[in-house]
Amino acid sequence: MSNQTEDLIERMTVNGQKRALVVMAHPDDNEFVCGGTVALLSSKGWSVHIVVTTSGNKGTKNPSVTAQQLAFEREQEQRKAADILGAEEPTFMGFADGYIENSNELRGLLVRQLRLHRPDLVITWDGFRSGFNHRDHRRTGRATYDAIYPAADDHLFYPEHKFEKLLPHRPSALLLAGTDNPDYLVDVTSVMKIKIRSILAHESQMQGRTEEMLMARYRERVIKERDNGDVQNSKDSEIRYQESFRAIEFV
Repeated sequence: MSNQTEDLIERMTVNGQKRALVVMAHPDDNEFVCGGTVALLSSKGWSVHIVVTTSGNKGTKNPSVTAQQLAFEREQEQRKAADILGAEEPTFMGFADGYIENSNELRGLLVRQLRLHRPDLVITWDGFRSGFNHRDHRRTGRATYDAIYPAADDHLFYPEHKFEKLLPHRPSALLLAGTDNPDYLVDVTSVMKIKIRSILAHESQMQGRTEEMLMARYRERVIKERDNGDVQNSKDSEIRYQESFRAIEFV
């Protein structure tokens, strides 16, 4: 494995490696942590497939909404968001929100997705970060990591896939999102409005927020992180929006 990440996406694109698999825990995870990267990949001709491990059947303060209703609504929102980003039809594994386990069952399902879609690049949660972290994020990230190595590339793991003619596969690179130790930044300035629109597709979670509101929030966050927080005197042309990852290359 190598952590040499210089122009990773550009290098892979030039080399004809243009399939990506994004594995996230909940509907809207993708849009918030790597929606800009997905939009950028799509604009470069990549095929991007999104896998969501839970049904997203939690996360509402409306006492009249059932878990089944919310799961249906959030799946529809994820489909709309994926379409906005230029990604393929998402896959929903349907595990209950809040109950993900890094189990042989989940790893087997992820190995199947890896062998089916044969991605060059995988993006998932950093399941190894320190500090506060949602258990579904943590366990989805670790299960994906374990599915990539060593399982997906070894024909003796989940041999039943042979009956579907699914061959062993190992991606070239892995990007871990939500990390506290990033070493790879993706400039998503050119697709930031697309990212914002994909986030707003999750209406059950966004509750009346507008594109202008979200853009202003991201703008202020960038300025505060970059300099002395002088929002008024910062020109939009000077602001760069980035998504950060920890990168691993498999050799």
